Amino acid sequence: MGVLESIAQGKRFSIEVVPPSRGAGLDDLFRVLEGIMPFGPAFASVTDHPGGAAYGDGAAGPVLMPLRAKPGTLGTCLAIRGEFDVETVPHVVAAGTDRFTVEDVLIDLHYAGFRDLFAIRGDERFSALRTARALHSGEGYGCAAELVAHISALNRGEYSPPAAHGHPTAFRVGVAGYPGKHYAAPNPEADLRRLKEKVDAGASYVITQMVFEARQYFDFTRRLRALGADVPVIPGLKPLTRAAQASSIPSNFFVDVPEALLRALEDARSPGQERAVGLIWTANLAAELLEGGAPSLHFFTMGKGGVTRDALAAIFGQPGGGAPGSGKRGEA
Repeated sequence: MGVLESIAQGKRFSIEVVPPSRGAGLDDLFRVLEGIMPFGPAFASVTDHPGGAAYGDGAAGPVLMPLRAKPGTLGTCLAIRGEFDVETVPHVVAAGTDRFTVEDVLIDLHYAGFRDLFAIRGDERFSALRTARALHSGEGYGCAAELVAHISALNRGEYSPPAAHGHPTAFRVGVAGYPGKHYAAPNPEADLRRLKEKVDAGASYVITQMVFEARQYFDFTRRLRALGADVPVIPGLKPLTRAAQASSIPSNFFVDVPEALLRALEDARSPGQERAVGLIWTANLAAELLEGGAPSLHFFTMGKGGVTRDALAAIFGQPGGGAPGSGKRGEA
C-alpha cells in the first residue's frame, strides 16, 4: 500500500528518519522505530544527502575524496521495510551528482520494489563544487523539477542512452514545499512557482518544511491551490522541547519560531517544563491542522525517537488506549 493509499485509509502521520552515520550500525535507528511503530505510521521516509568531500591519506600526501557522512539510504530502506513491514520512502537527491548516477540509483530502487520516492534538490552548501561541475558538463540538475521530470521519463520507459527505450518504472514522487520560502529563492512567490513546476513535472504530493503555526500551512496551501496545483500537502512538524532549539533549528533549516513558543520555552523553569511546553504546542498545532483539513502529519525525527513518540501519544493517545504522554520521558 503506497503513501497516498495509506493516507486515504486514515493513517494520520508519517515520519522521517536519517541513515546511520558512516561506520555505524542500525541498532539505534531500530530502537527509535520500535517506539514509534505501534502508533501505525503511514510511511517512513529515509533521507539522503548530497555528497561532500574530505581529505584522506594518499601515496603522495593528502587527497580530497568524495564523501557522504550518512550513506546507506537504500540499505536502510530495505532494512526498515524488512524489519517493520511499513511503507518506506527513499529520498533521491539532485545536488552534487549527475543524471547518470541518479538514474542508476533509480534503477536499483525499481528493482528493489520501491514505488514511492521523495525527490529533493538537496543542500548545495555541502556540495557546491560537485554540483557546479555536474551543471557545467550538462549532466546535472538545475532544480528539483528536473529530477522529477527525469523520474517521470523513466515511468514512460525513457532512459538515458544507450538504453533510450526500456521497461517503464512505476514511481510516484513526493516533493518538498516551503511555507516561508526556500533559502535560495528570491521571494516566496518565485519559490511557489518552483513548487508548481515540480507538480507539473509529475509530483503526486508535497511535504512541507517544518511549520509551527497552522495559519502558515493553510495560507501556503491556499496559495498553491490558486496556482492550480491540486495535490495533497502534508505539513511537516518538529516538536521543540528545549529553548536552545529555538536558535539552532531556524539557523539550520531557515524557518521562523513563533514568539509565543519562544517565550514559553524561555520562561520554563526546568528541562521537564520545556519539554511539556513543546509537546503541548505540537499537540495543539496537530489538532488544528487535522481539524482544518490537513491530510496527515509528517514528523521530522532527526534520529531521535522519544520526543516524536511522546508527541504522538499527546496527539493520538497511547497505542492500546493508554494515557497520553505516559512514554519514557528520559529519551530525546
